[in-house]
Amino acid sequence: MAHGLRHRIKYARLVQRAASSPRAAGADAQGYRYVVQLALEGTPHHKPKHPIGQGIVGGDLGPSTLALVPQQGEASLQVFCAELAPDVRGIRRLQRQMGRQRRAGNPEHFDEQGRITKQGSRTLRWKQSKRYQATRRRKATTERKLTAHRKSLHGRLVHQVCALGTTIIIEKISYKAWQRQYGKSVGLRAPGMFVDQLRRTVASTGGILVEVPTRTTALSQWCHGCGRKVKKPLSQRWHHCACGVGPVQRDLYSAFLAAYLDPADPTPSCAQYQPYWEGAEVRLRAAHECLMQRAKEGQVLPRSLGITRAGARLPESPEEPLQESAVLLRHARLEAWEEPLEPPPL
Repeated sequence: MAHGLRHRIKYARLVQRAASSPRAAGADAQGYRYVVQLALEGTPHHKPKHPIGQGIVGGDLGPSTLALVPQQGEASLQVFCAELAPDVRGIRRLQRQMGRQRRAGNPEHFDEQGRITKQGSRTLRWKQSKRYQATRRRKATTERKLTAHRKSLHGRLVHQVCALGTTIIIEKISYKAWQRQYGKSVGLRAPGMFVDQLRRTVASTGGILVEVPTRTTALSQWCHGCGRKVKKPLSQRWHHCACGVGPVQRDLYSAFLAAYLDPADPTPSCAQYQPYWEGAEVRLRAAHECLMQRAKEGQVLPRSLGITRAGARLPESPEEPLQESAVLLRHARLEAWEEPLEPPPL
């Protein structure tokens, strides 16, 4: 804050935000808070705890996953905002409550089965009770907290990416098409918001973010061993070519191809990947083994990572199971044995 206030103020912006209720701290009679934002000259402050790496990093961005393969360092494959835990049931309960309050306050707009009646070209005028407005504020507060948590997780991930290298190469993807195809899963992880924040942070630290067009490069469909492009279905999460390349996880392989891609000429060729493949293959397999270990420890992973759910969970308790088949009839009731299967060691 002190670093920003040392610069000249360019202009001020008055922002009006809805509070949780008119009785909230700093809210007026209508339930709004007012904040003044200052736009200052200069570059933003860079905290010393966020290091800046050196080298080139290749990334493969998915609807809910991110694969990173630096030229020098360990590869990684992780889930966007893995710590984000939305209260889906709580939000759904608030939505149902709002629906009931809306029907109770506007009975003339619904038929006997609870459906909205058709009014032709005339627009419906909805009456909102104070209870309905309070429920809507509660739902807005829950979603606002979820958005703030997601933004914080995106910021932490952006600094982790910047610590790997100064030049980051990813494929340019249409996030609106992802929203139409995957729906709420994209809205929850918000990969487009992550890329926007990454673009601003890389520019402020002096790095370069290269977005190559995915239609011309098609790294996920290309093989550096034979140089062919084969269209693969989305369900196929492993790259295994007849030329001998693979099997390797598809997202990690695309990030490897992006890491050694020439930003000036983003056309992949077989010659530029042959010297680096032997060392990179070991790093890609190590990243996938780390992901398998996290799945066995209990982390819930999407199916797009290519890890089957069967056999990916450990028992909740390391204790020995109890014997439940044999029962004893004692004092007119059934009691199960509680002895372990094996006697304790001497």
